[in-house]
Amino acid sequence: MPYDGSTMRVALFGGTFDPPHRGHIALARLARTRLSLDRILVAPVAAQPLKHHPSPAPFADRVAMARLAFTGDPSAEISLIDAPRPDGASNYTIDTLAELRHQLAVDDELFCILGADSLLGIRNWHHPADLLLACHFIVGARPGLDLTQAAAALPEGISAKPLPSTLPHTQLLELTAPDGRQSYIYLLTDLAEDVSATQIRAALSGDAQPNSVLPPSVAAYIRQHHLYLHL
Repeated sequence: MPYDGSTMRVALFGGTFDPPHRGHIALARLARTRLSLDRILVAPVAAQPLKHHPSPAPFADRVAMARLAFTGDPSAEISLIDAPRPDGASNYTIDTLAELRHQLAVDDELFCILGADSLLGIRNWHHPADLLLACHFIVGARPGLDLTQAAAALPEGISAKPLPSTLPHTQLLELTAPDGRQSYIYLLTDLAEDVSATQIRAALSGDAQPNSVLPPSVAAYIRQHHLYLHL
């Protein structure tokens, strides 16, 4: 799927960002440069359907931290598209992508940026087969993840075919539905950061300061607002 520069390439980068860390920043930067993205919409999610407990940090704080974390990336924009819903319902990515698609020009290309763990659990997402065909996916691979594992994680009804890739350090998987719809998964194999937000929160709750994996502005915000102290 060569890029000719005539359309806008827009990517949704959703997540709890609880807190945003250097792994998030590295994945966004790598996705932008590798896929020639024009805009990355960093969208903290208010209610994550697959998480049984509310996020430790309130939505407003997570938005503020994301704004601080991505302030140095000119292509990154903080989006409130996954803000709390009036009825308190969960935020489903397939609905978010549909809403975003309506906001874009017809010829604009839409991507979704995911971490490896999210891809491997994609069958548990809301309407996963339709989700995977709603746009193209850019996945930051963890060590050992390859196209075989990625294909095995896909829901029933989606066939996957590896394709040669002209992009460096990128594996390409073509997805096809029975009705002929197609999309692509771009697996970025050179993502160096392997950071866990869960481990960061655990360290912060124990008075540790994992500053090496947090942007200084985010670490300062966490201290100032006394986040993650009692988990």
